[in-house]
Amino acid sequence: MASASWDQTVKLWNVWKFDRLHEWGCNWMRDYLENNPNVSESDRRLCDGVGLFQ
Repeated sequence: MASASWDQTVKLWNVWKFDRLHEWGCNWMRDYLENNPNVSESDRRLCDGVGLFQ
């Protein structure tokens, strides 16, 4: 995966590491996303199927 920044740099990301970061983030935020009344219904499902709690 590639990303670009306003400072005109480009970074290439190892997809395996990105997947692990996504999994870690979802495991950490899942309870907040699913239970906070201020989170939109669509955002509540951002981590469905990701991480340890699939």
